[in-house]
Amino acid sequence: MADVHTTGTPSAPARSGTDDAVWLAALVPPLRDLVRAARDDRLLARVGRAAEVDVPTHLVLALTRIGDFQPVRLTDLADQMGIGRTTLSRQVADLVAAGLVARTPDPQDARAATLELTPQGTATLRLIWDAWTSLLGEATAAWGDAERQMLPLLLGRLARALTTMAED
Repeated sequence: MADVHTTGTPSAPARSGTDDAVWLAALVPPLRDLVRAARDDRLLARVGRAAEVDVPTHLVLALTRIGDFQPVRLTDLADQMGIGRTTLSRQVADLVAAGLVARTPDPQDARAATLELTPQGTATLRLIWDAWTSLLGEATAAWGDAERQMLPLLLGRLARALTTMAED
């Protein structure tokens, strides 16, 4: 039985180093394959067609992050995304030109601007995520209920742990 620390979170049962190494060796390939599949241009193009939007795939992450953190300054967004400010600035310029993002003066610093989705950007992002939701539903349609219920819990837990490690 797992121990429960003062946080109320069950701790992992004791494992041997061999068991852990075998489990990790089995985890890495499907995780790598998942990341690769999610970034596959063919899959991203399929999502774009299903969403009926014309947003280059390399701009979708920036659009998503602006939506997540708006209003947000470009420098803060670049830091959160772990990319260079020059690269992000070019992406934001493309999103502004497409009418998906608006730059507004930062009320706290007249030299800076904040980024926010326009109504068109919000609608476009909604269409993209609806298409992803449909695609994921199709990909997991044959799965059992228990598998479908566990996947978001486990992926979310892994994502939070990796995010915490990245921030440390």
